[in-house]
Amino acid sequence: MAVATLARVTSSLETVRERFLAVNGPHPMSEDDERLVRARFDPVTDPVLLGEMAEGRLPLPAYLLPDGTPMVPKDHRDPAGWAGGTDRLHDWFVQHWEPGEQATAEREWETYLNGRHACLNSATPVNIRRATQLTDQVRTALDRLADDPRDAVARGSLQEAVDGLDRLLAPTTDYDRSRFGGPSARDRLVTDVRRDHLLPAADPPLPIRTERLLLRRRQPADTDALHDMYGRDDVAEHLLTPPLSRLELEERLRRLSEDTEDAVGLVAELEGRVIGEVVLMFRGPTQAETGWTFHPDVTGRGYATEASRALLDLGFGHYALHRIYAELDARNTASARLCERLGMRQEAHRLADYWSKGEWTDSLQYAVLASEWADLTAH
Repeated sequence: MAVATLARVTSSLETVRERFLAVNGPHPMSEDDERLVRARFDPVTDPVLLGEMAEGRLPLPAYLLPDGTPMVPKDHRDPAGWAGGTDRLHDWFVQHWEPGEQATAEREWETYLNGRHACLNSATPVNIRRATQLTDQVRTALDRLADDPRDAVARGSLQEAVDGLDRLLAPTTDYDRSRFGGPSARDRLVTDVRRDHLLPAADPPLPIRTERLLLRRRQPADTDALHDMYGRDDVAEHLLTPPLSRLELEERLRRLSEDTEDAVGLVAELEGRVIGEVVLMFRGPTQAETGWTFHPDVTGRGYATEASRALLDLGFGHYALHRIYAELDARNTASARLCERLGMRQEAHRLADYWSKGEWTDSLQYAVLASEWADLTAH
């Protein structure tokens, strides 16, 4: 490299570093953070790119490594190409906002030009605007939930916004938390909101006593009774698994015991004997799938209906769910009748949609909404 060119590159590099530190301040970067940054961003080696950054024609780097290397997003130059050149970048950028939002557009342009949209996986104007809209949606939903924690519309809106932000926002480093002065957008709007508002409520009121049954968590001592049920051909006929050996059942129970945040599985005990079990599997913060399995020698006496009704009460009550549904083999007429006794509506009969035990089988879906359950249980 010629001496003059080397001097220009050195000067541009120093200018970029100075401008970055003026905007962000000096903050330590751990080895873990540096590895993450190196994996997601590219070092700047192009003298033209360095010059455009130094002149304020392209955004500053998203990060400055401890050795002073500027790191930019892999799509750093793409917006300039879409705009038709760096001289058109500003006008192309701000036109993504409405005429009455130009003050906001200019503020976002300054943030973009300063490289401070590193929180986004891709800092395009569309993504910047969408992140702002979803952030507002989160705040509005949280305000509504503060007034009514059971507001199903607010919970649905919150889930949509958080899921959208989860796709837009990049992994956070401790360096980001330091330079931005606290928890990141991902910390506040995704991780914290999911933990506080979108995960199932902890510690359901157990055990549940119905007219004839005790519903409680599974225990190791239940293994024999459950194997006596799940090891039978007539029980497994319409389930997704073949009859289970005792070892297979033990492994299944170990796995289920580790998934207590994703599901609530309760055995149904009659006069000290485990006769079946019911389960509620959470599908997001507002919906759950339910299911049941009972020993053939107690069927026809209403135990499955009694236990399932108590489980739906738990789902709509303690967990404030909006909708609970059941998926079943269309040949399982006993479970279909149970759904109807519970007041669930048949929403679908899907033809040959599921491969099970060597053949394509039909499936049914039944469901009930919280508002419908409230009417059904009001009497």
